[in-house]
Amino acid sequence: MKKIVTLSLVFSVMLFAGFKVGDTFPTLHLSNQFEKQTDVTNKTRYILMAFEKDVSVETADFFKKQPKGFLEKKHLLYISDISSMPSLITSMFALPKMKKYPFPVLLINDDRGEQFDKKDGVLTRYTLKHHKITAIDFILPKELATQFK
Repeated sequence: MKKIVTLSLVFSVMLFAGFKVGDTFPTLHLSNQFEKQTDVTNKTRYILMAFEKDVSVETADFFKKQPKGFLEKKHLLYISDISSMPSLITSMFALPKMKKYPFPVLLINDDRGEQFDKKDGVLTRYTLKHHKITAIDFILPKELATQFK
């Protein structure tokens, strides 16, 4: 019985593990759709993460309408977790489509996305100052225009 309680406790901690304000954002070595590696730097102010296809599509539509260099100007990294996408679909359809985007999309294609906070239908935004998380919030893709003026 003790083992079951212990395992349940460990599982629940793992299930609800995430980051909180004050934590250091983890070091990520992610590649974009052109296989160029990008890391979080001291200048990175925002990390915007999408975990669902519909959210990613709406977010891409917003970024396509922005001026060239928008993400860089805002010190914003956009990350899409595509780990649940079958590799054949990724290579034949998703990556060729993303390569037409005029902005970089960092890609998570393994289980690293599990460590981040997520909610259905929204983007997760981490606000950073020198790698430290100063805010975590969830925003609808349709709210992006009001969030990054």
